[in-house]
Amino acid sequence: MEHTRILRLGLFLLIPIVFSVNFVAGQSLKSPSSSFSEPTAYPVFSGKDSIYYFCGIKDHQSGTLKAASSGQTVTFVWEKFNPVSGNFSFLSNETSISSVLNNLSDGCYRVSFRENGVNYILRAWVMNSWVVSTASVTDSNCDYFQLHGSATGSGFIYYDLSSNQSVSLDAAYKYTWYSEGLPFAAVQNPIVNDPPPRNTVYKLTITNRAHCNASVNVTYESIVTKAKFSWTTTQKADPEYTNPQAPLEVKFVNESENGDSGKYEWFLFKEKSQIEEEGKTVVKLDSIMEHLNADNPTYTYEYTGKYMVKLVSVKQSPGYICRDTFYLKDYIVIDTSLVKVAPAFTPNGDGVNDDLIIKTRSLESLDFQVFNRWGRIVHHYRKMGYIPEDAELAVWDGKVGGKLATPGVYFFVVDAQGRDGVRRRKKGFVQLIW
Repeated sequence: MEHTRILRLGLFLLIPIVFSVNFVAGQSLKSPSSSFSEPTAYPVFSGKDSIYYFCGIKDHQSGTLKAASSGQTVTFVWEKFNPVSGNFSFLSNETSISSVLNNLSDGCYRVSFRENGVNYILRAWVMNSWVVSTASVTDSNCDYFQLHGSATGSGFIYYDLSSNQSVSLDAAYKYTWYSEGLPFAAVQNPIVNDPPPRNTVYKLTITNRAHCNASVNVTYESIVTKAKFSWTTTQKADPEYTNPQAPLEVKFVNESENGDSGKYEWFLFKEKSQIEEEGKTVVKLDSIMEHLNADNPTYTYEYTGKYMVKLVSVKQSPGYICRDTFYLKDYIVIDTSLVKVAPAFTPNGDGVNDDLIIKTRSLESLDFQVFNRWGRIVHHYRKMGYIPEDAELAVWDGKVGGKLATPGVYFFVVDAQGRDGVRRRKKGFVQLIW
């Protein structure tokens, strides 16, 4: 009676014809170079053998199978299955403790040897695999484009050892698309929505059932733009206040990608509360305050309030004019008007606090009157028109008729007009100290 056992051939486990294997102690099983293995599913033949795959380029022959005894010198007889005749044909023999066949072509190989009075017969299928991948970009427009991938590669066929019936295996291609080194799609022809505003290289890797793969790069040439901007001002910041004041000169910084110079459109909306008020009317009014066309425009907001801005970026290419819109995440907020009168001053000529100071923000006019304890006007200050930002106005030097006023408490009245349209009126007392 013949006994059979499993012996590793290359990376492939060779499956016996009839009986399961009893391993001999000390026998060496090696796995040199296969990429993947799987068992056969013969239609008629009752046994199972391993199929071993080897990756390489087209027409390569890199299959490797190795048989080994338990340590004794034996004669290994190698044969290959002939699908035409349905029989195994002699290839070679070797007397040693192990035997290796290299550079094998596709097919089923059989090795037999006798050790310690036992005959061993082992088999395995070799399949040399290869893959070539191609990729392209199609249907590119303002909204999306499509990536197309395709593969060509080796076929996978083996034969039933009883009926000689062929068995074809599907290549089972798996597609993986990468962008900037990260996988983003696992389908053959993905659609990419919201195309990037820059030329982008996409990588396609195709893997077949043998775990062999091939990669190819394809470049998407962008026809779209991505609008974005920020804004800045040269107005000096005041740590006492969160927001700037009117008039406010704003420099819009265009940060758009892939837009055409000279084709940017800026839409400056009216003040938020004004839009809301106009929205209550029956007749729909235009909410746009200004329309600018410069790449990086500058605009001066004359009045306080909350203002929204929209930028439209344009990219023109043959057959397409693509646009993208960007709104500020938050409003440009310009502080309301403000009048603050210092509670005291010391016009003693020492250069410190010699003048009564009124601090203002976002004012377009100021009227200031000082009264003595009997209600007589002793000083009048008026400023009309433009008032500088964060102005500290020296409104009284403490003199009446050219002479230093008597120390004491004086009454004042302020009547100011803010750039927010609010009239600011204040009454109070100020102390003159020598």
